[in-house]
Amino acid sequence: CLHCGEAPCVNAATDGEVYRRPDGIVLIDPEKSAGKKEIISTCPHRVIYWNEEKNIPQKCTLCAHLLDQGWKEPRCVEACPNGALLFGDLDDPDTDISKQIESGDTGEFHPEYGLKPNVRYMDLPKRFIAGEILLKDRQDQCVEGVNVILKDGTKEQVCNTDGFGDFEFDGLDSNKSYSIVIEYKGYRPRELSLEPGKDLNL
Repeated sequence: CLHCGEAPCVNAATDGEVYRRPDGIVLIDPEKSAGKKEIISTCPHRVIYWNEEKNIPQKCTLCAHLLDQGWKEPRCVEACPNGALLFGDLDDPDTDISKQIESGDTGEFHPEYGLKPNVRYMDLPKRFIAGEILLKDRQDQCVEGVNVILKDGTKEQVCNTDGFGDFEFDGLDSNKSYSIVIEYKGYRPRELSLEPGKDLNL
């Protein structure tokens, strides 16, 4: 669970079946949610599952019951041997997790959902746009040295195709719209508008 600030599961609740605590943790009330399997479909991240035995929806609670008992962090953070997980107060700029976010090294999972998740990730794969340039009038011959320009409305990136006719732009912002211009001597330039938010191999 990403414990979203704009959680669809909380917004869809009609009787407090799913609620957000003052500390930001999103919880499911086991009594109020009993028999309400439709709660599962409210989460676009698909992190809510159905407990057939108990007839209730369930998900990660960030070990809220342990935090209430004085624990400093959830079990997963405590148990991880590689220190891959951080936990702390996002409202305190001096915590390790706040400093990590401030460094710009973290990102949201599916930022296009606009849910303001309180769980963030490091080293998320960045969007890429790649392709291969072939000349139809030369029996689909691969072409080296084709000028490919990537535009996002404010700036441009340029690369040239390699010996296999391939080009690639990576580390791109998933929230931006892009277009590419293909230029090669003796041919008319061609511009393509690209679908936003998706990796593309042209």
